[in-house]
Amino acid sequence: MYRHIINRLIAAVLTVSVLCSCEKWFGKEEVKDSDDVLLLYSAGYNSLSSFLKGDFNDLKKGYVPPKENGGDVLLAYMHVKNSDGSRPVLMRLYKDKDGAVVTDTLKVYEEGTVSASSVQLGQVLGYVRDNFPAKKYGMIFSSHATGWLPAGYYTHEEEYENGEFPEARLFSASGYPQPVPYRAPEYDPSHPLTKSIGQDAVGAMSYEIELADFAAAIPIHLEYILFDACLMGGIEVAYQLRNVCDKVGFSQAEVLAEGFDYTTLTNHLFLMDEPAPEKVCEDYFEYYDALSGIERSATVSCIDCGGLDRLAQVCGELFSSYSDRLESLDPGKVQRYYRSSYHWFYDLESILTEAGVTPTELVELQYALDGCVLYKAATPSFMGSFRIDTFSGFSMFLPSDGGERLKQFYRTLDWNKATGLVK
Repeated sequence: MYRHIINRLIAAVLTVSVLCSCEKWFGKEEVKDSDDVLLLYSAGYNSLSSFLKGDFNDLKKGYVPPKENGGDVLLAYMHVKNSDGSRPVLMRLYKDKDGAVVTDTLKVYEEGTVSASSVQLGQVLGYVRDNFPAKKYGMIFSSHATGWLPAGYYTHEEEYENGEFPEARLFSASGYPQPVPYRAPEYDPSHPLTKSIGQDAVGAMSYEIELADFAAAIPIHLEYILFDACLMGGIEVAYQLRNVCDKVGFSQAEVLAEGFDYTTLTNHLFLMDEPAPEKVCEDYFEYYDALSGIERSATVSCIDCGGLDRLAQVCGELFSSYSDRLESLDPGKVQRYYRSSYHWFYDLESILTEAGVTPTELVELQYALDGCVLYKAATPSFMGSFRIDTFSGFSMFLPSDGGERLKQFYRTLDWNKATGLVK
């Protein structure tokens, strides 16, 4: 009798064990979160289409992770001009068991989708979050860009200042951006093409994302954002993004159209103990620094956002002490990062040095800069337009060289709220 009871208990235990084992095997418990997810977001419905296609092909030549449960994930959102259409596509890249790179289409978006839109950026990142739960996320953003400037200002300064773009935010009720007139920046055909935040060029009109909306659209915390785009290397950009990512890599001046080295960047973002975006920035600089002539042109830095609040505190005190001088500085004496007449990007340290900060204050500023600048490098000059004698790792707006409407917009940025640069 006891043996019979014992046998029944053993059978029950075995049944439960098998059921639990099957549930673990077939159920969600067996699915592991990925280690690292990298998204390349290429907003290339513009003059950069051919270059961004090249970047994508180079990406496949570098390290591509295998498709395995709990491993790394490489994703690419591509919106470029094609002869057979221009629908944006989200893809996963992985290597199969034979070592061949597979491009798996995950989602095809509607014709006419605006990729240079905070709505679309948020939707793509939301899809990534929901379908690829991971320990860490990172993003490379590749397109044209104009730093922290409001949409349309870069090529339409006069119209904006005259009130033709009276609203700081050009959004419709649906949340999608309203187009602004498109005018290509001045371009010398003897110079390399540059990546002039995102842009979709549709005929005579253009769509752009403004900085605050870019930051607000990000629905997940990112380990890093790397901007393969022009003029994003400002303190205004880094500070606006400080709560959504840990590190930012960007250029203070323009970026030549070839941009990052996509054959090596995944080595630094997947194969090291921790993602190292600063190494991607270092590769970028070393490539261009080895060139000659006007092609030897690059500025780049990688920022630890954890040190930005301390920098804001130091700068806020200096801006208050030297406000009158900041409003009257001669722009010609300050280190600049722009060509032609696009005069909104100067060196942060150079601005304060020319404003007359004391040696003691300059040491304190340098200490704060060292607390957030992980890597910085610049070539001696840029495309034959200006020398680079001072390089702090940040560009910044110079109050003495901006219009009233631009200052009105600048007051809405987190950097200005924290430091009071523009009163």
